[in-house]
Amino acid sequence: MLYGTEVWSSPYSNNKPSVKVETLFQFPKNGSWVDNLVLRSDGNLLLTRLDVPEVWSVNTTSGNATLAYSFPNVTSCFGISEIADDVFAVVVGNFSTKTYKPDAGSFSVQKLDFNRTSKRRSNRTSALPAASRIAALPEAQALNGMTTFSKDEDLVLIADSPKGVVWKVNIKTGDYAVALNDTTMQPAKGQALPLGINGLKSIEDYVYYSSTTRMEFCRVKVDEDVKPIGDYEVIASGFLPDNMDVTEDGIAYIATDPQNSVVRITPSGQISLVAGGQLSTEMPGPTSARLSEDRKSLYVGTSGGQVAPVLGTFMEPGKVVKITLE
Repeated sequence: MLYGTEVWSSPYSNNKPSVKVETLFQFPKNGSWVDNLVLRSDGNLLLTRLDVPEVWSVNTTSGNATLAYSFPNVTSCFGISEIADDVFAVVVGNFSTKTYKPDAGSFSVQKLDFNRTSKRRSNRTSALPAASRIAALPEAQALNGMTTFSKDEDLVLIADSPKGVVWKVNIKTGDYAVALNDTTMQPAKGQALPLGINGLKSIEDYVYYSSTTRMEFCRVKVDEDVKPIGDYEVIASGFLPDNMDVTEDGIAYIATDPQNSVVRITPSGQISLVAGGQLSTEMPGPTSARLSEDRKSLYVGTSGGQVAPVLGTFMEPGKVVKITLE
């Protein structure tokens, strides 16, 4: 998620890379906003929407998409992460895509179990996944990106963007606490709308994170209780990171919402353009990126340019883009 309206210049070349970019699925109306993506074990995608409290399933072969679940009593869905085989944790809460303001205290973590189905009022079994609440976090200001830290320890980590901290939540007990808190996670000073830590990814002993208004991509080494045992490191800076994916060898693919691009960052901090560009209408407002298991494809969700329309005017419905890397 990214909120704000200012347009920034790009720190990398806008020369068009040699990759294939195609629209896999697009919603029919402007205002639709894809916030986060996760891959299922069958290779298909689940996406969360910021403009409505919905999770959608997208077939990565046909491009067909269906509504998987709609959450009641909230307005938006944010981070999503697999916590068991075909079982997912989802961040939900109240957020306005018109004012870009969250409703502090409205955020919770919900569970969607695709191994079980719910029943409609007619008592007929439906294809909807079984849903249940994991935990409410009334102290959170605006929960955002999420990653599964340890399936063995039943922990997920969630970014609180305005508060500038990472919460850890036990998905079995619902217990939660602030696990990580550093200056690099806090919103930059002087911003009209505070947005610090945004995307999260846990890889072995490291937690990688994007810090949007600070324009930084960072990591920190942690122990099994998510306590930092190393320095908070800034890997790369000077661009606007949103959600991302990170490989086991530390290569990151990061969406840069108002910069209309996806960038690749090496462990040494070298930034290169994967697709899109500041003036490109290829994928306006990319919000999230997810690699296929074989790393040959990168799926990108977009907001359609709602944060910063391309050239000041161009917007379109949110969509899922497939980038063929090889």
